[in-house]
Amino acid sequence: MPSDESPDSPAEAPRASTRAVLAVGILTGIVSLAFMWLTAPEQVGLASNVYLRAGEALLAGENVYEVSPPGLDYYYLYPPIVTLLFVPHALVGSSLVAFAIQTVLNVAASVGTAVVIYRALRRRGVAVERLDFALLVGFVLTSAYAAIPLINGQVTHWLTLAFAVGFDALDRRRESLAGALFAGAALIKVFPAAIGLWLLRRRAWRAVGVAVLTGLGGLLLGAVLFGPDLTVTYFSDVLVGRYTGSSFDGTPTASRNVDGIRRQLAALLDVSRPVRTVLSAAILAPFLAVLYNRVDTDGRRQAAALGTVVATLLFLPLQPMYSLLFAFPLSVLLYRLPTGRPRTVLLVGVLFSFLVVGYEEVEISLGAIPLPEGVSGPLLAAAETAFTVVLPPTVGLWLILVACVLVARDSQLEV
Repeated sequence: MPSDESPDSPAEAPRASTRAVLAVGILTGIVSLAFMWLTAPEQVGLASNVYLRAGEALLAGENVYEVSPPGLDYYYLYPPIVTLLFVPHALVGSSLVAFAIQTVLNVAASVGTAVVIYRALRRRGVAVERLDFALLVGFVLTSAYAAIPLINGQVTHWLTLAFAVGFDALDRRRESLAGALFAGAALIKVFPAAIGLWLLRRRAWRAVGVAVLTGLGGLLLGAVLFGPDLTVTYFSDVLVGRYTGSSFDGTPTASRNVDGIRRQLAALLDVSRPVRTVLSAAILAPFLAVLYNRVDTDGRRQAAALGTVVATLLFLPLQPMYSLLFAFPLSVLLYRLPTGRPRTVLLVGVLFSFLVVGYEEVEISLGAIPLPEGVSGPLLAAAETAFTVVLPPTVGLWLILVACVLVARDSQLEV
């Protein structure tokens, strides 16, 4: 059990609602894992298999961006330097063992993230117990946020650990560590670089400088070790296609699992992609302006950090699995926010964000229920219309963002 120095002030007991929400997240994640295992077995180890093939290509002197696992149309998407992390996958020469390695590393990262959150809560005077530590481990490892990355063998759990340590380091004024970790996450997935907005607001100049040097240094090292051609390919083909391919041309289909504000705009407005980008930024900017206006309490700082990640997920056309990255500020707020409207909205938003349900699941469920055609038809049509505009997890993200704003604007809130 992780330990930390006890707080001087009387400890506050964790609320039952906090534990219940974490438990619901774990339960929905386990259901998702079982459902995917039974209905989409090809998803098991999908990402770790791609990492394995990229590692093999690196060792063989091949272009890591032009190879894919046999029978799969999935390709490596990270900068050249990151491929070094997957050399152990290639050395074992087995997709099953590579998935096992990735899973062990993901479990270790989840435990590490839980330790960071647990200690951060103790420093803040929360009387967390063994039950809370177990819930935190389970939430980071197998919740609805984590199910897809876990079964795919992805690196999202690693990024979550980097974000948790980064946020915690920033709170403890260890800016160099925070900057290096955020930059490391951004090297892999790019979009975590948006946390730089929060670093600028905190005036964490050392963190900003270290982040820039770490990011540029990683890219430069990759070019030196593997030649400039791979790095040029990464920027000119891989990085551009990575996000362009997730954008929306025309009206989104109800079955598509990529969401965010651009999906809503594409479904509701007939405007071009550049216009949607500008509108997305214009809609989200006021939220961040409110969150960044006052950061004089820990609660407001955690709300601003959480809101920054949520706004990033809403702005970019991403899948719901990246919500795991905001585990640290979300957990702190869940444990520390007192009863009131901000907490209520946050709880409802988090519960909605667990509903990683697509239109196809709704269609299957309605088909399994013996309903008259006059009832099932309109219900299915209504579901198709709703899912065309927004997916349930995104409704949760919007509510979480609103909750963050309520925390920032509540003058009576002193946590």
